[in-house]
Amino acid sequence: MLNIALVIIAYFFMEFVAWSNHKYVMHGFLWRWHKDHHVNDQYKVSLDKMATSRFEKNDLFFLVYAIPAIILMIIGLTINMLSLVFIGIGITLYGFTYFIIHDILIHQRLRIPFLFRKPGYYTDAIINAHLAHHRPKSADDFRNFGLLIFPLRFFKK
Repeated sequence: MLNIALVIIAYFFMEFVAWSNHKYVMHGFLWRWHKDHHVNDQYKVSLDKMATSRFEKNDLFFLVYAIPAIILMIIGLTINMLSLVFIGIGITLYGFTYFIIHDILIHQRLRIPFLFRKPGYYTDAIINAHLAHHRPKSADDFRNFGLLIFPLRFFKK
């Protein structure tokens, strides 16, 4: 039971990590990695018509998150400390969720037809919140740095 709790805690803690890294690292000292992710923002084209490359410098952030998770799992298995393995699993599951939502559903970097069904209420709000960050109509819109947790006002659009 403790191991399942560790997976869940690590998963949800990663939303805070992703939010703070997006705000202070990606839009801070590592903007040079992240700016190509915002290259289409000025054109305000629809998502399905956006010019996207297969890879962006922004994709390097995958390593920033994946490497610690892998290290935790390897160390946990090596020293027989399974709690580290389950924390690594939680981080990995969040990364998988982020990839599916951000890269496939929102930015459509991979065209997977069964994932393009009509999104639901929460998924629509996630997309609205993320697009507000990319195409802000106000300073409040741009300040949205989270993926799964965001202001309630995005449920109303």
